[in-house]
Amino acid sequence: MLIDNYKKRKIQILTSFLLTLLFLGNALAQTDVYLKIYSKTFQRMEIDLYPFAGGLDPSSEVLASMIYEVLGTDLWRSGFFTVNKKQGAPPLGGNGNGTSGIINSRSVARLNGGFIIDNNTVSIRPNLVDSKSGRVILRSNYTAIAGRERNIAHKIADEIVYSLTGEQGIANSRIAYIKAVTPDKKEIAVMDYDGKHAAVATKDNSINLSPVWSPDGKKVCYSSYKDGNLNIYIVNLATQNQLKLAAHQGLNSAPAWSSDGKKIAMTLSKDGNAEIYLLNYETRKLKRLTYNNAIDSSPTWSPSNRELAFTSGRSGLPQVYIMDTEGLNVRRLTFEGSYNDSPAWSPRGDKIAYVSRTASGFDIYSIDVTGENRMRLTDSSRSNEDPYWSPNGFSLVFSSNRTGKKEIYFMFWDGTDQKQLTSGGGNYSPSWSPRLNF
Repeated sequence: MLIDNYKKRKIQILTSFLLTLLFLGNALAQTDVYLKIYSKTFQRMEIDLYPFAGGLDPSSEVLASMIYEVLGTDLWRSGFFTVNKKQGAPPLGGNGNGTSGIINSRSVARLNGGFIIDNNTVSIRPNLVDSKSGRVILRSNYTAIAGRERNIAHKIADEIVYSLTGEQGIANSRIAYIKAVTPDKKEIAVMDYDGKHAAVATKDNSINLSPVWSPDGKKVCYSSYKDGNLNIYIVNLATQNQLKLAAHQGLNSAPAWSSDGKKIAMTLSKDGNAEIYLLNYETRKLKRLTYNNAIDSSPTWSPSNRELAFTSGRSGLPQVYIMDTEGLNVRRLTFEGSYNDSPAWSPRGDKIAYVSRTASGFDIYSIDVTGENRMRLTDSSRSNEDPYWSPNGFSLVFSSNRTGKKEIYFMFWDGTDQKQLTSGGGNYSPSWSPRLNF
C-alpha cells in the first residue's frame, strides 16, 4: 500500500523543484555575513526606519504607508536586519560630509526619504545614513509609472541590503505556483515574493503541475494535461507564447532547469518506468540518467550544475539520492524517516530541503549535502510540502494545509517566522524566481 501511495503521489507530481542560481565556487567562498547567518550566534543588524515624506492628500498618505510597510517587511525578510519603526522626522544631519547627524544609537543606519506624485509618475528618494558618522550610504531617485510603487520600494530595499551587507536582496523576485481555479482546472499563477500582485498566468483549462522558472526569469516550464497526455511546456510570461518541450509516450513531468539555462532535467516514463533524463535545451538531445526498476523522480540541480538530487524508491520506499549529471556516483542522502521526497537544493550549495512523512502528515526538513545536520523546519498537525529556496538561500516557500486549505507560506532557513502568502485555498507547488531586474 505504501508503494502504491508513493506511485500515485509521483504520478500526480504535486512537488516543487529547486531552480538554483549560483555556482558552487561562490557557495564555498561566502562572506562573513553568510557564515554568521547560518549559525546560532548570528545577530541581526538594527536599522531605524522613519516615515517617508510626501504630500498631505489622501493618495500621498496611502503611498507613505505602503513605502513604510514594504521597506520594513523587505528588510526583515532579507534575514539581516531588525527594523526599528520610528515615527516623526529622523535626527538632523547626514548631508554627506561625514560628520553631521551623529547620534547615540545601536542601529547601523537610519532610513528616511521622500516621494513625489506627478500625474502618472511616482518618484521615491531614500536617504540611508550611517547612524554613527552621519555619512550618507545611499541617496538616489527611483521613478516609475503609477501602479509600480511597490516595485520601487522592493528595489530600494534590495539596494539597501547590498549597500550594508554585500549580499544581493530578494525583494524584487516573484513566485510561480499552482492555483486551483476550479476543482478540475489548475493553472500557473505568479505573485510578488510577498504575496502581492497575484495573477493567473496560463489559460490552459486543464491540470497544470510543477512550475519552475527559467534562469532569466522570463519563462516558466511546467507539466500539463492540456493535450490529453501529461507533457512538458514552456510559457513566456510576457508574450504568452507556449512551447511544447517534451511529449513522449507516458508521463513527461517534474522539469528542473539548470542555472546556466542549458539543460532541463525531467522525469519520463517513455521506456516503461519513471526515470530521470536530461534534455539539452538548444539541441533538444535527450540523455537518460537513471536505470532502475524503482521510480526515480523529482530532480533538482546543485548550484554547480554538476550534480542532481532526486527521489528514488530503490531502497523500498522513497528516499533522497544524489548523482552526477552523467548518472554516476549515486549515493543515498537520507536515512532517517521511511518516506522522504521532493528534494530542493539550496543556491548556497550546502543544504537540501525535502519532505518527510511524520505521524501527523508531512513536514519539511533540511539536511547538509554531507548527510549531516538534519533539521526539522515545520511541525504541525497537517501536511507541509513543496519546499523551494529563495535566490539567496536564506529562506524558503512551501505549501501547507494547516488552516484546512492549501496555501503558500514563507519561512527562514531554520523554520522560523512562517508567514502565509496566499489565501482562498487551492494554492501549492511554489517556485521562487531568480532576482528580477526592475
